[in-house]
Amino acid sequence: MAQIRISDTTRSSRCEQIQLHDYQMEEVVLPPTAKAAGRRAIRFLIRGENLKAVAQPLLVFIGKEPLRYLRIAPDERSVEGLLLGEPPQGAHVDVHLGDQDAARHPEAVDPKRVKRIDAPD
Repeated sequence: MAQIRISDTTRSSRCEQIQLHDYQMEEVVLPPTAKAAGRRAIRFLIRGENLKAVAQPLLVFIGKEPLRYLRIAPDERSVEGLLLGEPPQGAHVDVHLGDQDAARHPEAVDPKRVKRIDAPD
């Protein structure tokens, strides 16, 4: 894998490297299936540049946990996916494009920033 570099969130880049600008976290409820009950997960929306859908897979990790069900925007400026547990305190958002490039958002994940679903009465 490529060596992870810290992304510069303050400016746009014209090069082909991945740049990570910001991210949002939102709690969601996954519907039940025949094999599993419904459960809560965290949806991550990561904004940046050069988040490409190419032959090598784009992988996103929160700490050591991968995001599942990744979807890359057609303009290659955002990617979203689900974390099937709680984000660990102090973990970082890492994006890898196979062995070509890897970037880390400089700000560590704070679970308190997750937009939570209101608890039912």
